[in-house]
Parts: sequence; structure tokens; C-alpha cells
Amino acid sequence: MSAPKKHDKNTWVLTGAWAGAWKIFAGIGALGLAGSVALGMGDLRRFGYSWLFAFVCVLAIALGSTFFVLIQRLTSAGWSVTVRRTAEFFMNGLLAMIVLALPVLFLADHIFPWLQHEGHGNASGEHSSVVLPALVKDAHAQTPHGEPQDSAKTGDPAGKLPGAQKQLPKEVVTGHGDAPAHGEHAAGASAHGSAKAHAEHEAHEKIHHGLMEKKAGYLNKGFFLGRALFYFLVWAFFATRFFGYSTKQDTTKDPKLTLAAQRFSAPGTFLFGITLTFAAFDWIMSLEPAWFSTIFGVYYFATGVVSSLAVLILVTMALRDAGPLKGAVTVEHYHDLGKLMFGFNVFWAYIGFSQFMLIWYAALPEETTWYHHRWDYAPWATVSLAIVLGHFVLPFLWLISRNFKRDLWRLKVGAAVLLAMHVVDIYWFVMPNFLQGKDGFSFHILDLTCLMAVAGIYGAFVFFQMTKFSLVPVGDPRLERSLGFQNA
Repeated sequence: MSAPKKHDKNTWVLTGAWAGAWKIFAGIGALGLAGSVALGMGDLRRFGYSWLFAFVCVLAIALGSTFFVLIQRLTSAGWSVTVRRTAEFFMNGLLAMIVLALPVLFLADHIFPWLQHEGHGNASGEHSSVVLPALVKDAHAQTPHGEPQDSAKTGDPAGKLPGAQKQLPKEVVTGHGDAPAHGEHAAGASAHGSAKAHAEHEAHEKIHHGLMEKKAGYLNKGFFLGRALFYFLVWAFFATRFFGYSTKQDTTKDPKLTLAAQRFSAPGTFLFGITLTFAAFDWIMSLEPAWFSTIFGVYYFATGVVSSLAVLILVTMALRDAGPLKGAVTVEHYHDLGKLMFGFNVFWAYIGFSQFMLIWYAALPEETTWYHHRWDYAPWATVSLAIVLGHFVLPFLWLISRNFKRDLWRLKVGAAVLLAMHVVDIYWFVMPNFLQGKDGFSFHILDLTCLMAVAGIYGAFVFFQMTKFSLVPVGDPRLERSLGFQNA
């Protein structure tokens, strides 16, 4: 048996055009940031929503990469050593995300409706009433004559989500009595309808106020900022600890660092799951504070893992084709990465369907409203359908074949589609809360400039780190096993 080859930190380095890739990302980030500031100063609420969308979109990739590193360390995986360092670079990008989170925290009063309820809203009181939202309002929309509108015209989901109305108090559902027949006593009917609408509005406000009072212990600004600080402290600790173990080993070749990373990965995985879940609750789910779903954190986790695997495949393929990773990452590695991406995408679909099915079955108004905003109005309904097809159906058919996962061009196409759909998915998470109702879809150039800013700055940080360290963990004792990896 031949002796293992010796590798040092100069064996796999970023060279050629890729050595300056961080400058390109920095330019994109600077251009996006300048555009975002110029466009956003006149509408801080829109700026806040667009930045939040971009932030949670890129954060999902960084957290998904962290999960990949945690699991490889936890299982003492040998096959993934040569691709793990790329994931570690994207995990280390969490340090940049701390700075990129600042606009979200500074603009929180303009973004999160429960802060207006708490008394931090703008002077106009734009969100002084956050709802038991459009689900109830649309169900009781009035015609000019005071008649309840047809549910088919208002988008009322009660027919689609049985029992949605009957869960509400009778005075909320029916008001003070039946509206007069069309054409009878028009003036009186109009006045009666106005009084009825006013009474229903007060009932909605009372229900919403009660919900907000119950959640005030969690949804308050001080606790919100404290939790955000805790999340970033934990994630920064993960990034510096795991990245430090790995890069230090390039020089020392000390196998004890591998064992230390493995020991830390078990409690690290627990902390990762807790912090990611509550961050998803805080930064996305609380955009509709009356809505709740205990599975939502898992939903955000799933889309993060899928998107991070897509990025890992695309970046390592680019570096392999350009030369820096040539010989280190093979078809066998991509086959396994493709299987993981395919499997977690099926898991994402399972979680998404489970959340929808349970909410549809229970038909509670405070739960169904989230899907109401995304399905009962044409623009968002189209986006919802696009996600079903583009994030699951087509990638499932495209990637299910073993041969397609081993065909690098086809795998690259599948990864690119899933990464693009990840952006759409996060947009679908966040932006329906900006404008609710039939006019709720409103794309703005800020959405693009904020995404350029966040992704560009994050990418610049990641690729700059690649110029400082080896692209492969040359000191890892399992490196030879990964270089000789063959699928059975």
C-alpha cells in the first residue's frame, strides 16, 4: 500500500480570475447598497420589508451551510472533507450577517405590526389595527347598500376552509342583524350597513387586542432585540469555533482538533435548532402577529438546507472547472450532494404540505389568514402555484434519476433552479405582509437592490476568506478517504 500523499495549505488555493471574485461581489453589494439607500429613504417601511426579505433569504443559505458542517462533524463523515471547507466559508459568512441585520433592527418599528400595537408605530397609525386580518374583513365586506358581498367576489376563503367563520363569536360573524334586501329603504339600509360594519370592526379590534395582550410578554421590543443578540452570539460562536478548528488544523495537522469539533457538534446542533426556529418566528412569522404555526421554523430550516446545498454544488463546480478544486471534488461527491439536495427538497415539500393541510383541516381564522393572503388573490396565487411547480414538481422529476444526479450539467441546472426558487419562496414568506388584500403584490426595485446589497456583501466576505485559506482542509486526518471516495 502506497503512503498517503502529503498536502499543505498551498495545494488548493484560489487562483486566477476567482482570486478577484470577492471584488465583483463587493461591487455588486456597494451598487445595491447605494441604490437601496437612495430609493429607501423616502419610504422606510418599504425599505425595511425589502431589506428583511433579502436578509432572511441570504441568512437561510448561511444557516444551511452551518447545518451541513454540524452534521458532517457530528457523524465523523469522511466522504465530505473536500467539500466541507466550502461550506465552512459560507458558514463563516454569518459574521457578515451580523452587520447586515442592523437595518432590520433599526427599522423594526416600520416592519413589525406588533410594534405599532405596542405604541412604537408611526404617527399616521398606518398599522394601528393589524387584524384578525383580511380573512375576517373580506368575509364581512359590504356593498354600498349594506349587503354582504358574495364570497366568490370578495375572496372569502370560508368555503374553501370549512368552519373558518363559525370559530368566531357570533357578533363578529353576523354583526347586529341581517342586512336589508337590495333596493329596500336604500338610505336606511346604507346607514344600517355602516353601523353594522362599524360594530364588526370594533369586534375585530377587540379580538385582535386580546391576542396581542396575550403575546405581549414575547412580542415586545426589548425581548425581541435581546433574542436577536442571543441568536447572533450563538451563530458567531459556531462560525469562529468550527472555522477556527478546521483552518488551524491546516497548519498543525493535529487530529485532536477533529475530535474537539466532533464533541462540540452535539450541543451545537441542539443550539442551532433552537435559535433558527425562534429566529424564523421573530423575523418572519411575527409579520402577522395573530398567526402562528409551530412547524414554521422547520419550514425555514428546510428551505435553508436546500438552498445551501444548491450553492455548495454550484460554487464547487465553478471552482472545479476553473482549476482550484480540480482533483479534489469528483462525480462521487456530487452524486451524494445531489442526493442530499433532492432528499431535503422532498422534506421541504412534506413540511410545507403538512403545515397547509393541518391549517386547512382545523380552519381556525387566525391560522388560515396566512394562506388566505397567498392564495385567494390572483398575483400571489400565481406565485404560490409557481413555487409548487418550480420548487417541487419539476425538480423532483428532474433529480430523481441517479443518472441525472451524476450528470454534472443536469445537476447544475437542478441546483440553479432550486436556488432561484429559494429566492421566490422567501419573497413569498415576507412580502404579502407589506400590502394585504387584492392589491397585495407590489414588486419594487428596492427588492432587487436590497438583495444585491445583502448577497453582494455576504458573497464578498465569503470569497475574500477563500483567498486567505486553503479551499480544502489539508490537515484533516480523513482527507485521503475523501480524495479516494467511491460510491458503492
